[in-house]
Amino acid sequence: MDKVKVLFLAANPGGTQPLKLDEEIRQITAKVRAAEYRDSLELVSRWAVRPDDLLQALLEVKPHVVHFSGHGSSAAELILLDDRGNPKPVSQEALVHLFRTLKDNVRVVVLNACYSRPQAEALAETIDCTVGMNRPIGDEAAIVFAASFYRALGFGRSVREAFELGRAALLLEGIPEDQTPELVTRPGVDATGLRLIAPPAAAGPGAQIPAAQGPAGPIGVSARLALVRELSGLAPADWATFVAAIPGAGAHVSRHGTVAEQVADLVRWAEGSGGPGLAAVEEVATELRSHP
Repeated sequence: MDKVKVLFLAANPGGTQPLKLDEEIRQITAKVRAAEYRDSLELVSRWAVRPDDLLQALLEVKPHVVHFSGHGSSAAELILLDDRGNPKPVSQEALVHLFRTLKDNVRVVVLNACYSRPQAEALAETIDCTVGMNRPIGDEAAIVFAASFYRALGFGRSVREAFELGRAALLLEGIPEDQTPELVTRPGVDATGLRLIAPPAAAGPGAQIPAAQGPAGPIGVSARLALVRELSGLAPADWATFVAAIPGAGAHVSRHGTVAEQVADLVRWAEGSGGPGLAAVEEVATELRSHP
């Protein structure tokens, strides 16, 4: 497809907890603008969404990705607005019927709202990939996950990779909610192979997108996530030993903050233009594992 349209739907009715929806779209926009294939992504936003607005937007925009940001209920409902700006619950049944009828180009649905896992599972009968939250999710976590997810899509990554990188971003920021988002796929769909934006190198049949790499070689997304999680769980003394074992790392990693925050410093340096690459970090981790 020439242009991937992302429809951002926001709803924060009166009487509900205020959400930083404007900050979420700002962060998503900033990350997409910094992506390699930013011209292939088009963000379209709709605010204070009512049920009829949802119908209108799907008909008008014909999006490939539908992103809902707002409140969800434990009764498997999304909370939109009524004509007076008050909460208007939309049932799972209504949502499923809507997307079964108007799915058109929709390949991915992201429900960035509390308790949206059941809706995601139900929508997966129709939509290729759906992201939902299995419990309440905080403002900061919702913003970090969403921004990183769309940045990864903008770099030509698959839906699965974008999802895992969104979770990795939560770990890197020290936000303990990486287990809250869940990715559900339609039977027969492989999210690992689903790329909404195909980079030139991946345009041909069977072509692969290279994993992130540095001078020491590549490291895949799954390995990257596992490495970040492992390092974030180290005791401060063990973390200090680990940093000392990586040449040059001590000068680039802050000695303040939590271990998870310092891991973020290390990853940013390692993946930067002057860093050795995450594979070099993994090599040191492997060496220390074998010589505890």
